[in-house]
Amino acid sequence: MKRIAFIALMASVLFAACGENTRIDIKYDHPERYSAGDATLSQPVSAISVDWVCGNVEIRYTDDTVVRIYEEIQEGFLPLNDSLRMRYYVDEEGELEIQYCGHGKYRYGDMKNLRKHLVVEVPRSTVLDDIDIDGMEASVVIENVVSRELTVDGVKINVNADYHDALPDEIDIDGLQCLLALHVVPERAGLTIEMSGIKPFLSCDLPSSKEGEKTIVGDGRCKVEADGVGIKLSIRELK
Repeated sequence: MKRIAFIALMASVLFAACGENTRIDIKYDHPERYSAGDATLSQPVSAISVDWVCGNVEIRYTDDTVVRIYEEIQEGFLPLNDSLRMRYYVDEEGELEIQYCGHGKYRYGDMKNLRKHLVVEVPRSTVLDDIDIDGMEASVVIENVVSRELTVDGVKINVNADYHDALPDEIDIDGLQCLLALHVVPERAGLTIEMSGIKPFLSCDLPSSKEGEKTIVGDGRCKVEADGVGIKLSIRELK
């Protein structure tokens, strides 16, 4: 999947004088191709890429036959103006690309106080090539949506992913102080986990074994690579 340039120097924004008036550059390729606001899409999508800041993301199945994307504002925060509305675009390969807002410069305080909640609904029959999460200070929930790959990258991204059925073939998590919690059915959970970087942390409730630097769960089918600073990975039994 093509990676979109999203936020320049995210780590410096967070950890070096990140005040209310700090300016953040949000940049992505060909912003003129994107539409603003909520949408109902009749065409199928092959992958989902979300770049999000200071808010929540939920990706889930629907019994409908269309793809729906919409954002909600938490009560008590700033009103939503046009420049801060989400942007979306479906490319020629069917990848749905979602950006937090319009291309430009913004105050960090405006984003932090806005707290947008994004919902992406795809038909239950959909099997995605990839779910790609990027951004800063975002909490993400993936509710049993099947994808061949899951990619998480950014600063302070927390992802909770429920997998009643098959895990992805590959999972890649990178960045700064990111958390990925996989909730799985033990009988269907096969993972080969490789943690690297600075202060990685792995917590696994399921029986596992070690092969060198790798942790193996079940048949090891899903390949998990975690790298970065302060990356946390947890494997939990789905209740």
